[in-house]
Amino acid sequence: MGYISEKYQRTYQREYEKEAEKNACIWMSSEDYLAECLDIHENCHKDDSLQEQVRSWLFMLRMKRTPDFLGYKTAILSNNMEVLHSALLQSAMIKHVTLGVDSGCDHCINIGITLDILAAGLFNRIPLLLPEKCGMSGNGHPVAIAITNLVMALWYKRTDFEADARKKAEAVLASKQAAIDLLTIRYLLALLDGNVTEAGNQLDLYCKNVPQVREYGVSKLNKMFWPHAHGLYNLAFAVWGSEKASAMPKPESDCFFNELSEWQIKHNYPHDRLFFDYPQPIDVINTIISSRPPECTLHQPYLATDKQYKEKRYLHAEYFEQQMTEIILEALLQTSPR
Repeated sequence: MGYISEKYQRTYQREYEKEAEKNACIWMSSEDYLAECLDIHENCHKDDSLQEQVRSWLFMLRMKRTPDFLGYKTAILSNNMEVLHSALLQSAMIKHVTLGVDSGCDHCINIGITLDILAAGLFNRIPLLLPEKCGMSGNGHPVAIAITNLVMALWYKRTDFEADARKKAEAVLASKQAAIDLLTIRYLLALLDGNVTEAGNQLDLYCKNVPQVREYGVSKLNKMFWPHAHGLYNLAFAVWGSEKASAMPKPESDCFFNELSEWQIKHNYPHDRLFFDYPQPIDVINTIISSRPPECTLHQPYLATDKQYKEKRYLHAEYFEQQMTEIILEALLQTSPR
């Protein structure tokens, strides 16, 4: 979309109000969101230790007590790309620090959050979510595995990664999958091929297919602005460089904001401002969000006990959450008055 029209703004406002009526995690104003956070603190955290507060807020944030859509609405209605970028940044950082949930998969479970991180321009965090030392993914949904391996082949520019990624991608393309997943894979293959025109065409088709997405929890409001499209677009800039990537045609769909992509490039994806700042007594959340997560690790919990699953590698979610909590507590102790 070339620019945010008044018609689009009215439609977004209408869909936002509809969603807010049925979704308790959609707030009409920053004051409403702050009131709920303060209420949670008063009823759940007031007498907790600092460690208990950190663990509890990590859980609350993981349960979508976040101002993502409030930030998007504020930015869209004011046509402010700086605010929209700050909302994307905050959303991605929250999703990253709250990763600690067992999934039964390896690092391919991180691919959705990887696209959020890319949408916010947090490129230096990709190796934390998809570490090179983890190698190619092999435990998870075939689509997630294929997309993860293609992203890793692009990011680390390794021929062995590319060969494996192409093989798994072609197998998925030959199977029956959701159109948007197949388009994601074709786009990533075009990036691997260095084909500017084909990459632009596939990303345009991807965005045009967003209204047909049928996934649990994905509403019409979600589809009006699709951060993952910006994540895929930004990936081209990260792996190709700005000169080549800027030649790629931008998607024409309304779910992709040309103004946002141009603003991010012009300002070099700044990381200094988030959409919502949490005041005292809940300012601990600011430290939680801004803490840099550790590198993800894999483990093999059934190596000595289960013949069927002993070779499977799993994301070590419990260890991640333990490390994340320690990092946050250390940051809080360093900033607290002595």
